[in-house]
Amino acid sequence: MFGRRCRLCGVRRVAPIGPVAPTHPGNFQTKNFTLQHCRNCDVVYLDPLPQPADLKLLYEDSVQFVSANYTASDRVAQMMRYYSNAIRSFDLLPKAAPILEIGAGLAWVARACKAMDPHITTIAQDVSAECVRACPWVDRYFVGTLDDLPERGPFGLVSLTHVIEHVMDPAEMLRTMSMVVAPRGKVFITAPFRPSSWSNNRHIDAWRDYSYLHVPAHISYLSRRWFEMHARPKFEIAHWDASHENGQVFELVLQRI
Repeated sequence: MFGRRCRLCGVRRVAPIGPVAPTHPGNFQTKNFTLQHCRNCDVVYLDPLPQPADLKLLYEDSVQFVSANYTASDRVAQMMRYYSNAIRSFDLLPKAAPILEIGAGLAWVARACKAMDPHITTIAQDVSAECVRACPWVDRYFVGTLDDLPERGPFGLVSLTHVIEHVMDPAEMLRTMSMVVAPRGKVFITAPFRPSSWSNNRHIDAWRDYSYLHVPAHISYLSRRWFEMHARPKFEIAHWDASHENGQVFELVLQRI
């Protein structure tokens, strides 16, 4: 039953949940995927990995941020309330160091930080140029990969809001962040967790009904156990909460040791 090694932790405790098809319209090179669950690190992930061309189609060759879910005034106010409250509650606003928002899109965290401290320096990174001119609260908006980002910190805060689930190698992302976060600096992460009706022995139907099942965009649904395994020795978990949206989304703060 557990013949395959987990792509994210390397242990042979992987069992399939079931097949899933692309949920996004597009002429994808890969059209058949399986959700796998690792009983060791408790991560659910998409198998096989999406093709780079398919990810380019999703993120660089499409428009993502024009719907009312991103632009309606009530939605903007809701997002600003959430991020402003998180910044205050977890003491995320650096006193002097700049902040970096990875996979920024409309750069909500940078916007909330700038509203709280107009003098803070905000850097945003995204592979798409779609939102560059829509974010006057960003001091420098870099379009390109994180590896090519000119600014290397140290940053007092790095944020990834609904980003890490899209990353091919999240452990490598943690290593990269550990090199640019200032000592005692923080990383703020939000991401899809899992369907509230699903447990380890339940059927694929819970996942197929899950609003955050975005295939092939969402590659992995990480867990606290995985972060405990991979954050050390550079980070410690300062906050974990997987109760958001009825247990479907997690919120995490890592602090640089």
